[in-house]
Amino acid sequence: MMKYLTAGESHGELLTGILDGFPAGVPVPELFVQEQLRRRRTALGRSTRQQTENDDVKITGGVYEGRTTGAPLSVLIKNSSRKKPEPSGIIRPCHADYGGMVKYGLEDASLVRERASARETVVRTALFAFPLYMCGISGIRISSEIISLGGKSLRPCDNRPAEKAEKIIADAKAKGDTAGGEFVLKISGVPAGLGSYSQGFRRLFTEYAEELGAIPAVKGISCGGVDIADIPGSVMNSAPECTGGIDGGISNGRDIIIRCVVKPVPGTAVTARTSDYITGAAAEICSTTSDITAVYAAAVTAEGAAAFVTLNAILEKFGGDSLDEISSRLSVWRQRHGNVISVSGEENRLK
Repeated sequence: MMKYLTAGESHGELLTGILDGFPAGVPVPELFVQEQLRRRRTALGRSTRQQTENDDVKITGGVYEGRTTGAPLSVLIKNSSRKKPEPSGIIRPCHADYGGMVKYGLEDASLVRERASARETVVRTALFAFPLYMCGISGIRISSEIISLGGKSLRPCDNRPAEKAEKIIADAKAKGDTAGGEFVLKISGVPAGLGSYSQGFRRLFTEYAEELGAIPAVKGISCGGVDIADIPGSVMNSAPECTGGIDGGISNGRDIIIRCVVKPVPGTAVTARTSDYITGAAAEICSTTSDITAVYAAAVTAEGAAAFVTLNAILEKFGGDSLDEISSRLSVWRQRHGNVISVSGEENRLK
């Protein structure tokens, strides 16, 4: 099973991460890793800081002659923007400032901000690129789609959703405001039988929810392509895809569909009322460097997070320590079972 750790601060010298348990024998996808970082950095709604960051990744361990060795993978990303925030006791609303200062006994909110910052997800995106790449060469495809932004639908059926999104972002920026939204993850080619109902924490959706919920600004996670709370059970039974590819905590062979709600970035150019943690005096605060929206960047990180969970579920089910070993076991399973889905009491095997 894979585990990871990250370290570093938003404006520190560098950020680094370790991914342990990744299989041996996988070709090192350096260009693929860099491409995921580029997608995150250049996503719609990003701040001007992204123009100064290169996010060039250096793989510093776990690789020999272009292939993973089974040893921990380690990556390093240097920060170009290294001007640390001035010490401050001013609490930013809806950030980690107050809770972090209370928890760690700090009187400087900037120390909380440096680690709580979403800048840390650049390392997760780099580490998650390895599972994302292995899922791809194993026949599993993971994609994301933004379906709403700023309270407005961006469904494909809407008129020119890309142009609509750019206008929403431009309008929010002009007002000194930010926008939240929702994206959908689609995970195709997942074999039936991953996860378990034996314990709540082993249910596959529980594992997706844990990893996706760890992405800053993600505040809601649901499984399924529709609002299943709004439909009767008879409708759901006649359309099993409504449950999003997971039943009873186990993958059923259909596409896994997960929806994530992302809150608006709380750092706005519009002044917010707050207080000074040290003196208790009333204060005001605003930001001119925050993203206008985090929805698009979060979706990129979420694709990798979904790959991390999916590959971990495959490792748990089939075992194996190398690409060849895991691939052969996965192939045998697929030949034997295909994607097994129960529809109206009948077994339907999709090869």
